[in-house]
Amino acid sequence: MTPINTDTVYDVAVILINYNSSEHTIACLSSILQHTRQDRSYGIVIIDNASADKDFRQLAQHIGELDQEVPLKLFRSRLNTGFAGGNMMGVQFISANYYFFLNNDCRLQNDCIDILHSFCEAHEDTALCSPQLFHEDGHHQPCFDYFPYLKTKLFGLGILRLSYGKRYIRRKGIYIDPVQVDVVSGSQMFVRASAFDDIGGFDTTFFLYCEEEDIALRLSHAGHKAYLVPAARNTHLGGGSTVASFDIRKEFYISFLYFYRKHFGLLKQQLLKAILTLRLLRKSLSRPEDFRLALFVAAGAHFKHSLKHKQKIQKMLTI
Repeated sequence: MTPINTDTVYDVAVILINYNSSEHTIACLSSILQHTRQDRSYGIVIIDNASADKDFRQLAQHIGELDQEVPLKLFRSRLNTGFAGGNMMGVQFISANYYFFLNNDCRLQNDCIDILHSFCEAHEDTALCSPQLFHEDGHHQPCFDYFPYLKTKLFGLGILRLSYGKRYIRRKGIYIDPVQVDVVSGSQMFVRASAFDDIGGFDTTFFLYCEEEDIALRLSHAGHKAYLVPAARNTHLGGGSTVASFDIRKEFYISFLYFYRKHFGLLKQQLLKAILTLRLLRKSLSRPEDFRLALFVAAGAHFKHSLKHKQKIQKMLTI
């Protein structure tokens, strides 16, 4: 690998985050190198989010042994800054016309970088797009969503047909041509750098969850469009860095209520909190853990309980 040239503006910067999942990162990196055309101007930045020493050393050793001439930077943060913080750290190390924020548990099936780059170059009003996602078994995986307006929480997704008219498309549908969407999966966001930079990038208040809804809504408010581009194909394994736990479930509600207060105000946040609490209480009849979660949400799911505030600064590590 060659170092990132800080004087070069690459066509695309691929940003990966590693957190105690170097095997996933190595496999993801391999798929990028395998499928991306050699004459494409791109660089790769990998942010290690304070992984265990053994995991980071394994990743660093693999990168040191690569012989492909693709610009690459590996940086180990001493603090786990989460999804938004890690990706924002990544863009500090490279200049590019587009950022491809890619989860390390993804595997490119074809030249996603070239396909998405060509689409955005041909559609100047597009600032955000995504490949079509697939499960490991080859089945389609939903990879877009709608903005989580309160009316959908009150009346269900059926209200979308009335709200969007002809633009309403099913999340589980199989599409051949590009389709305009609201939100693309946070696991694979291809973003126009100028638009991303103009709105200040990711909101690093988020630690996990809702970053994609936030960035998509802010880009939309700035006049940009988002698309699913099915010609680009990507496998998403899921759960590469995040282990399901009660704390992780709490983190979703912390982020979701923050997102609502930020974009829709206190009143709608309080209405959403009531809706979520009632739903969790109903689910607790068959899943007792949800009763604890309902109490947590009813109390406000305050940000002081976020995993973001439980991270420790790791010691310096030399390779």
